[in-house]
Amino acid sequence: MKIMFLTNNEISENLINWLRNDAKEDVIVSNDIISKEIVEQHKPDILISYNYRYLIKKDVLDLLPHRAINLHTSLLPWNRGAYPNVWSFLEDTPKGVTIHYIDEGLDTGNIIVQKEVFIDEEKETLKSSYEILNRKIQEVFKKNWDKIKADQLQSQKQRGGGAYTTSEKVNSLSLLSKTKDGIRPSENLKKNINFGDFILKNFINLTGNEMIMVLEWRNHVSVRKEMYQDHIISIEEHSKFIEKLKYDDKNYYWILKNKNGDCMGTISLNKLDFRNKNAYFGIYSNPSMKGVGCLLIECLKKLAFDIVNLHTLKLEVIAINERAINFYKKSGFIEEGRLKEFVFKDGRWHDVIVMGILSREKGQIWS
Repeated sequence: MKIMFLTNNEISENLINWLRNDAKEDVIVSNDIISKEIVEQHKPDILISYNYRYLIKKDVLDLLPHRAINLHTSLLPWNRGAYPNVWSFLEDTPKGVTIHYIDEGLDTGNIIVQKEVFIDEEKETLKSSYEILNRKIQEVFKKNWDKIKADQLQSQKQRGGGAYTTSEKVNSLSLLSKTKDGIRPSENLKKNINFGDFILKNFINLTGNEMIMVLEWRNHVSVRKEMYQDHIISIEEHSKFIEKLKYDDKNYYWILKNKNGDCMGTISLNKLDFRNKNAYFGIYSNPSMKGVGCLLIECLKKLAFDIVNLHTLKLEVIAINERAINFYKKSGFIEEGRLKEFVFKDGRWHDVIVMGILSREKGQIWS
């Protein structure tokens, strides 16, 4: 059988070699945009697309009715399009592999065969899970190749509206766009994050002077009075706290800097739950700067909802802190509950208000 094999990734080489050497097929490999003229020239019996970056046009498909297939490393209809493995982590969707017929849509053709794959997210990295899925899809292909080429497998229409994941979308998230660095998605949050004219610099990447600066902010009376723990923090305590963050996959802290290097304040995501897409947060401003609270909260919402892809954000605020409560309400947060006599400050017990916001309630965040 003459096969036209379309790919732009060296990970396909093992499968190409298997087709040539073990399956004894005649394989023509192409890395370029496929055209009607090329198909007419080579007259393949079947077209196989695997890690191929280009959409295949209708005039090409018309020459190969029911004879053009794609190998996709997601459990379709989940995560159609680019970087399906990355987005299966971000969206917490089922992981797997699918071989399907190619139609005019983006990974929307009828499913020939697919296999769900369990990935241990505590053990595997983006790189290792990518390799696992590619090994699995090649295994599934080899096992079913004789029936695929003989058109003996009954295909099924895709059901459900899985999300499309485009290259542009993933590239806009510099935090999570690199899939070959061998680190877990949670580890990417320990990197610095660019927001146009602003940068979020993770606490574990701070210089010595920046660490001292943050400690001075935290010990400032205007900041301390709003905290559960309002004692003066020592440099030793502060250093140990930052050191522990290097190994913490639930709590992340950043300072916000503008393009001029001015430090506006800090934001944090705490008790971060990737699976259930929720977290608590904290912010406090640089005490020497006025009017930056709105910028900090909008930056936090962009991080949480546009990059980390959370469903909801929560916060806790001491009930007597009416100024903060009003500020959060203006920012879109609503009161969700009350923790009775939860904090002991200034010689007496205080209630704590729990507030929250859902991703669909976030309002307009700067683009």
